[in-house]
Amino acid sequence: MALQMNEINSIRLIVDSLIFMLILLVQIIIYPSFHSISNEFFSSWHYNYMKSISMIIGPLMLIQVFIIITQCLTQSNLINYASLISLLIVWIATITFSIPCHNELQSMGYNNIVVNRLISTNWIRTVFWMITLFLSIVNFYKSI
Repeated sequence: MALQMNEINSIRLIVDSLIFMLILLVQIIIYPSFHSISNEFFSSWHYNYMKSISMIIGPLMLIQVFIIITQCLTQSNLINYASLISLLIVWIATITFSIPCHNELQSMGYNNIVVNRLISTNWIRTVFWMITLFLSIVNFYKSI
């Protein structure tokens, strides 16, 4: 049974909303709190954080990219292509900035400079996931 366009748009809106809420929590609360974790416990705390957050954000990111690519192939329009570009920027920022920062924090422990770099570069993902959500909202309302 194939999903209808408005059902796909509804699922995407839910996924995009969840991801945006999660990135806001990470950006505004979780990453800044890295500065408050003692050096003694930082590596084990960070390892547990990364393991837990990956189980949540990983599947959501894969679902999101699958839906947006599907929309580009089946509902060819500017909103979907803009969503794909926005998502591409998120993935590039994740690979270029976030993953290396987390790898460095995991291997070396707490580092004020690396945490600040993680916070500042994560704004790229936050802004472009917000744009993706905005485009999702527009797409959703155009389909009802």
